[in-house]
Amino acid sequence: MLSVSCGAQDVGSNRFQPHFSGQAPGEAQAILHQFKGSVSAVDSRAKTLTIKLGEGDRVFKVTAKTKFRCGNKPGVFKDAGVGKTVEIVVNVRAQSDEAITVNIITK
Repeated sequence: MLSVSCGAQDVGSNRFQPHFSGQAPGEAQAILHQFKGSVSAVDSRAKTLTIKLGEGDRVFKVTAKTKFRCGNKPGVFKDAGVGKTVEIVVNVRAQSDEAITVNIITK
């Protein structure tokens, strides 16, 4: 008989709780959504990026936790200039459009 487990087992039951990297067991799973578009505005004071998407512009909040990539290298907030193409990943469960990662597409 083959037994495969994919998570931590609940004490006193046969149920498994999913465990995701960076999440505590029992914590609500993050649902991520990716957007791709061009930067139409950068507000360094408010720490926001406005991205032009197919359905219109959308503002994303940048925090100290936001990870930037510029091609295959680490990036910073100032690398995301107006006109640059970016891919932004956000947590759908969060109340705001807080960017988790910003990947600046280089050609």
